[in-house]
Formats: sequence, structure tokens, C-alpha cells
Amino acid sequence: MNIRHAEPGDLQRIAEVQIESWQDTYAGLFPEDYLARQLAQDLKRHWSRVEIRPEDLVLLADDDGVAGFIAIWCRPGPYIENLHVKPSLRSRRIGSALLKSAARRLIQRGHASAFLWVVQSNQRAIRFYERHGGMQTVRQVNRHAGYETPCIKIEWSDLSVI
Repeated sequence: MNIRHAEPGDLQRIAEVQIESWQDTYAGLFPEDYLARQLAQDLKRHWSRVEIRPEDLVLLADDDGVAGFIAIWCRPGPYIENLHVKPSLRSRRIGSALLKSAARRLIQRGHASAFLWVVQSNQRAIRFYERHGGMQTVRQVNRHAGYETPCIKIEWSDLSVI
């Protein structure tokens, strides 16, 4: 498996991984009709319009195709917007490799901390982030795809713990 920077030609494959991940992870949280029909359109449109700036970091786990990705917007500080692995490839340390590689690169760029928001019902992800040194700090309701969802802010005050 190779961790590499995403290129513009990768964005639709990134969308496909995120679609597959959301359909698996959020079944029962978001309406079935949304996950089955509208989600793909929304995420493909999102990734076709995304602007990856030089300060941002979008990495792919490439294993005969996109196995997973992490997208971090550094505007100004690192906000981890997405970390997704294809459901069929989970528990193979791909997410860990992406998170660790991203943390190393952020540190090299002079960043010391980062944060993300995770849906409160996604206990698997919360446990994953906590195993990698993330701390739960804030709970609030955020909007995802037009739906209000209880979320938890996970923060790393020191990226070197990852």
C-alpha cells in the first residue's frame, strides 16, 4: 500500500470511497432513501468543486485503487474534514496509516494540533481516534447533508501522539 498526495484526477474516486463509507457507516442514522439515491449526487458534486489549496493535505491510500483517503483543510489550522476507508478494507490499518502519515506531514509543515467532528453514534470512529491520542472536547448538533446530527469534537493538542 502506498500513501500519496491526491491529484485532481483522483477526486471522483475519493467521492466513491466516501459514498461507500457513508452508506455503510450511517445506515439507520440518515434516511435510507437519501443514502441510496441523493448521497452519491451530493458527494460527487462536492468533490468536483473542491479546491485543494497548497496549504491543504489530501492523501490517498493506494492499493490497486483508492482504498481510503484523508482530507485536511489548513485554513488556517488543520481541520480533518474526512477520513474514510472502503468498508471491505477496514481493520487493515489503512486508516491508521493515513492518520499517521498526515500527522507527520502536518508536523513537518509546522502544525502542532488538529481537530475533527465525528457523528456521536459512530462509536467505531470515536474509539479509533481515541486509540490514536484524540480527546473528546465538545458536543454539539451539526448539520450533515441537511440533517441535524449530534457530534463530538475530537482534538489533538499534540500531533506527535498519533
